[in-house]
Amino acid sequence: MENASKALIMVAGVLIGILIISLAVYLFVDFGTRASEVNSKVAEQQVVQFNNKFTSYEGKNDLNIYDVVTVASYAYENNLYYQDVLNEYKIEVYLANPVLRQIQDNINETKISLINSDKNSINSANLNLPTYSCKVTKYHNNGRVYKIQFTKL
Repeated sequence: MENASKALIMVAGVLIGILIISLAVYLFVDFGTRASEVNSKVAEQQVVQFNNKFTSYEGKNDLNIYDVVTVASYAYENNLYYQDVLNEYKIEVYLANPVLRQIQDNINETKISLINSDKNSINSANLNLPTYSCKVTKYHNNGRVYKIQFTKL
């Protein structure tokens, strides 16, 4: 009987050990899954926050040239920051005035010429600043804004 009781104690110890190891593995997998979910939510939030710089202008018909220059400057800074990365972070800003042209590449000269052009049209015709509308026309596969088009109204 002594050997049987010692055998039962050993079997119970092994079962408790297996239960503890199983619990540890389960918790490890569960925490890993939750961490992955949190990371994906943080990544989604970053994309939304990034896109808000551009989509906040979308659908408005009362934008002026300074708003266009602001968005083009954001795009220029973004493209400069991600210049070593493939095109998955590139942003293109176009102005239809009346010809569609890309404006963020040479931003310093472009913004001066755009602002001066609008100021000259005000001075010559005694009008208000021309207004623009904005539309995001394309997104990257990663959800980030890719193409933005401003149209002079």
